[in-house]
Amino acid sequence: MTGRWLILADDLTGASDAGVAFARRGCATEVCWGDATPPPGIAVHARDLASRGCATQDAASRHANALRRWLEPDQAIYKKIDSTLRGQPAAEIAALCATLQEFAQPAWGLFAPANPPLKRITRDGRVLVGGEPLENTETWKRERSYASADLAAMLATAGLTSTRVPLAQVRGDAAELTAAMRAAASRGAGTMVICDAETDDDLARIAMAARAAQPGFYAGTAGLAQALAGMSGALGRRAIELPATRRGTLIAVGTPAKVTREAARKLADHLGRPPVRVCVDGEAHIDESTPGNATLSGSATRILAGGDELVLLDSARTDAVAVNPEFAETFARALREALPHAGALIASGGETAAALLGQVGVHGITLLDELEPGLALGITRGDVEVPIVTKPGAFGDAESLVRCLARLHQLQGRE
Repeated sequence: MTGRWLILADDLTGASDAGVAFARRGCATEVCWGDATPPPGIAVHARDLASRGCATQDAASRHANALRRWLEPDQAIYKKIDSTLRGQPAAEIAALCATLQEFAQPAWGLFAPANPPLKRITRDGRVLVGGEPLENTETWKRERSYASADLAAMLATAGLTSTRVPLAQVRGDAAELTAAMRAAASRGAGTMVICDAETDDDLARIAMAARAAQPGFYAGTAGLAQALAGMSGALGRRAIELPATRRGTLIAVGTPAKVTREAARKLADHLGRPPVRVCVDGEAHIDESTPGNATLSGSATRILAGGDELVLLDSARTDAVAVNPEFAETFARALREALPHAGALIASGGETAAALLGQVGVHGITLLDELEPGLALGITRGDVEVPIVTKPGAFGDAESLVRCLARLHQLQGRE
């Protein structure tokens, strides 16, 4: 299997989450967006296509165009999807199949969206979170794109055919698993092989069998990316080295996900002071009548003095925060003065992270390691170069931000 990859993701935290699977094994890995080109010598190019909130056709076009522009002859393709099926994964996968058919390349894919460390598994061709059907979760109720979490039905909405590989077959004879994948591929372009998985070992078996079957691309979460990275001839884990600093960390939380909001409350308790709140009205304007907004003007001063600053995006329309780019842009503009002075940045929510970095001329992230599942550490590239941790909103637990900040302090000599 090639050691060079093109990863296509629908948001920044997803691109980082998948890319860091390779970075932590020693592969030079860069996340880029917009028109930015990765540096020479990069083994893994992860691309944020910012399609999470797009309409179906726009999301599909972004993926097809990215493949035409960025795919190099010796790269394997990984399509990173959201573990709770947000956005337009079916249309995006269909666009990859169609574009690969244009290239006269294998136009079928291996689809294994489980991420066991984060309690996302696939059973009977359906996604479960924490042992419960995805349809019962807060995320599904707030942001679902499909009628159900049945993966075959989801793919069918984009005209794709699929074959399901049950868990017993995944855990059976390896040669037979590869043969089953090849048989499915013989059905032609636009076929997806859906594999059940409940453990990292299941994903490793799937990756091994798929390597022999040679799909046109792989689709999944960071779970499958981790399995593939382990087979790609990586160089071995590198020690993390971050420049020492006395400046504080800016922690920006733009997601409405309950687990991250609880983590923010725990972090505020840890810091011994309430967070700064940027309150945005339904028209994506800052609500100047909210007293908490006034304290934002002192954020840069506090960060320069070594204080860690926790800032939350609040809105009466919290259901829309995760998918409304205007809210994220307003939040980012409010933090524009403080961000260049930060010794490090923690950003939760893909659109939040992308909007913040866009405000200060950052066009890429060199990934280094994973602080814990789903929390990718890197260095921003552009006008501001600073350590950054990206955290998907629905990942982690109530103590995640406290642990993340403590680890950054340690790495930067601020203990």
